Amino acid sequence: MKAVGNRNTMAATLSLTQLSSGNPIYDKYYRQVDPTGSGRVAAADAALFLKLSGLADLILGKIWDLADTERKGSLNKQQFFIALRLVACAQNGLEVSLKNLNVAVPPPTFNDTSSPLLAGVAADTPWVVKPEEKMKFDSIFESLSPVGGMLSGDKVKPVLLNSKLPVDILGRVWELSDLDRDGMLDRDEFSVAMFLVYRALEGESVPMSLPPPLVPPSKRKKPAVAPVMPLLPSPPSVKDSRSSHTGSKTLPHPPKPAPAPAPTPAAVPWVVSAAEKTKYDELFSKTDGDMDGLVSGAEVRDIFLKTGLPSATLARIWELCDIGDMGKLTREQFALALYLINLKLTKGLDPPQTLSLEMIPPSDRQNSKQNNANLAADFSAIKELDTLSNEIVELQ
Repeated sequence: MKAVGNRNTMAATLSLTQLSSGNPIYDKYYRQVDPTGSGRVAAADAALFLKLSGLADLILGKIWDLADTERKGSLNKQQFFIALRLVACAQNGLEVSLKNLNVAVPPPTFNDTSSPLLAGVAADTPWVVKPEEKMKFDSIFESLSPVGGMLSGDKVKPVLLNSKLPVDILGRVWELSDLDRDGMLDRDEFSVAMFLVYRALEGESVPMSLPPPLVPPSKRKKPAVAPVMPLLPSPPSVKDSRSSHTGSKTLPHPPKPAPAPAPTPAAVPWVVSAAEKTKYDELFSKTDGDMDGLVSGAEVRDIFLKTGLPSATLARIWELCDIGDMGKLTREQFALALYLINLKLTKGLDPPQTLSLEMIPPSDRQNSKQNNANLAADFSAIKELDTLSNEIVELQ
């Protein structure tokens, strides 16, 4: 806590001129949110303005927490300048951190709803995706059988997952590439996704917002769209708010295709043996703190962390076992998750792409939905695990 206090003090000692690097555009932005010169910017006004930066809500939330040092729910001029400077850092691919307030960055940019997307990008600015890369990405695009020139999330998902990048990074790649927020990628958007994945595999960081030269020429004249909610939001704090939380925080996605009818599914033996089930049931009873017959990501976090498995593997297992996309696991689904974790730990077997019939818990077989959801749906299904991913990184 002391270190945080010191950093906040350090931020507060920077003058307005230092924070704005002497650029008058900071004052211009401030006058837009505080036209009467009251010296205070209400949270609602600041949030509406900062959303025009195009940054993800997760990032904007962090910026607000760092700027609202006094926890008053409003910002004075200095704190608003801090928020602007942090937006500029995020837009230029830097970490949102008070230590970066001293780094020289161009002033932040904000779209108003009447201006074209990324108005600062000239239509003839060269696209960073080189022609030879575009040809390679286009051939991958065609191999995935696009429909009407578009790829749905469920077709893109295996390609992204095969990169073995952390799921939070893949969530950001998807969010940055789906420029028109329709839950699908066209040929150019897919090239953006592939470009970001390849750079990430080479050790480069995925930016918080799409740099102007990465915007495909075909997208540069379209009107701006309001920023969408993050793909990987924090778990809801109130259990009963799950339905409204899901409705407001996840991208829309088409209904899942119905699974092929299987002959008498109930007759197929389950992969989890009776002895294993008994052992896993005991652990479930200890983990289900509120005794509602379901366990959330927060409740299983410690168990998952102790396995030492990569966050992407744990996220995949959660996604497979959360068959109803409820954000929670039933007793049988929990047993299946531990079974898949055990397979990876003892035999090195990765979780499957989809559950085979003998893996589906008996209680889920009558109305089983195989995991063919699009990427947005899959990432929302593991929303309980985004904090887990961060904790694993911190532990490492």
